[in-house]
Amino acid sequence: MDALLRLARDPALRSALFLSLLLLLYSNLTSLSEPERREEFLLYGNLALLSLLLLWVRWAGFTLPELGLAGAQARASALWGIALGLVLALPPVAFIALAPFVTGEPVQAGEINDLSGSEMALRLAFRVPVGTALFEEVAFRGVLYAFWLRATDLRRTVLGTGIVFALWHVVITFKSVTESEVVEAAPFIALGYLGSLLGLFVGGAAFALLRWRTGGVAGPFFFHWIVVALMTLAVWLRS
Repeated sequence: MDALLRLARDPALRSALFLSLLLLLYSNLTSLSEPERREEFLLYGNLALLSLLLLWVRWAGFTLPELGLAGAQARASALWGIALGLVLALPPVAFIALAPFVTGEPVQAGEINDLSGSEMALRLAFRVPVGTALFEEVAFRGVLYAFWLRATDLRRTVLGTGIVFALWHVVITFKSVTESEVVEAAPFIALGYLGSLLGLFVGGAAFALLRWRTGGVAGPFFFHWIVVALMTLAVWLRS
C-alpha cells in the first residue's frame, strides 16, 4: 500500500516505470517477428525511438551530464569501456570457439551464420555499434538511468535498469537459446535460458556501475560494442 501511495504521489517514479514498460513492450513485441523483418525494421525503429526519448528528456529538463552525454569524462569513460570489453569478451568467445569440441556442433545463430563477408563487415561496423550499442546505452544508461536516479537512489537505479535490461531480451534470448543447437534437452535449454537472462542482468548492472563510475555512457557503449562484435564474429567464423 505504501508503495502504491508513493507511486501515485511521485511523478519521477511514474516516469521511470512508464519508460521501463515502454522499452520492454517495444523490444519483446518486435522480437516476435521473423528475423528478416525484424532486421529490416530494427535499426531505423531503434533510431526513431531514441530520437523520441531524447526529445522527452529535453522536455523533462535533464542536463547532458545527467544523461551521461557531456564530453568532459568521455575519453576516460571510453578507455575503461574498451579495456573491460576486451577482457570480459574472452569467456563467451572462448565458449563459442570451443563448443564444437565439446558438443560436436558449432553454436548456431541463423541471422549470423548465413551472412556474407560484406554483410558481416556492415554488421560489425554499423549495425552493432549504431543500431544496438549506441541505442541501448543511450536509452538504458543515459535516459532510463537518469529517470531512475531522479526517482530513487543509486542502488535501486543499478538494480532497476539491470532488471529492465535483462527483461528487454526475454523473447530474443529465448529464440537464441532454442535455435543455438548447443543443447537439445529441455532442462538444459531452460537452464541456458535462465542463465542467459541472469547474465544479461549482471551485464546491465555492470554497465550502470560503469556509467556511474566514469560519469558517461561512452564506457558502456564501447564495452557493449566490443563484446557483441567479438561474439558475433566468433559465431560467424565457426559456422
